[in-house]
Amino acid sequence: MSEIGSVFSEHSYGEHGMIEVIAEEKLQYAIGVLDSIGKARQAVGSALARAAASGKTAAKKPITEEYTLSASEFLAQTKNINYFTRLSSGEIRVSFGFRGHVIPLTKFDTRVDGSGRVVTRVKRTGTAETLNHAFAARIGGHYGIYERIGADRFPVRQLYGPSTPQMIGADKAVSDAIENKAIETFKKRIDHEIVRAFNGWGCNRK
Repeated sequence: MSEIGSVFSEHSYGEHGMIEVIAEEKLQYAIGVLDSIGKARQAVGSALARAAASGKTAAKKPITEEYTLSASEFLAQTKNINYFTRLSSGEIRVSFGFRGHVIPLTKFDTRVDGSGRVVTRVKRTGTAETLNHAFAARIGGHYGIYERIGADRFPVRQLYGPSTPQMIGADKAVSDAIENKAIETFKKRIDHEIVRAFNGWGCNRK
């Protein structure tokens, strides 16, 4: 199945089955106290940011080994989703994931051969695909790979590879590794952030 599409869209990993952690019981009281002094959101938010960053880092190597996307481009194209909610039971539910748009084909292993045809390879293990009806052009200041819609010169549409959330969700081993790393990081960081908040570290003092 081709990894190439022409519809510009945004995807999220975790939209259906967001990575979730129910804060351990031993943390509930501490978080509740922090919430009463307005510090819970800051502490949990900081731990979440670290957890999401660790998950993104865990995904970078396997994804860039499978796809012809550079590590820097993977990071640039992957945005974090992090938030927390308080359940009716009083527990804190922490959720995070990733979002990103489909990626222009030019960001993958794509070239124009000597005959002017576009040749691309999205996956490293895949064979190069010749796009006989596509062309490279700079339109509106943006360089990309396009194809015409119909027989006329215009309109045209740009061609894309998958989004990073699609790449992550397509490989269960990768998605499991990300979840495990992110959850591990969150559990470590939340204790540290609670201590920071109690001691006023990083807070503005009068």
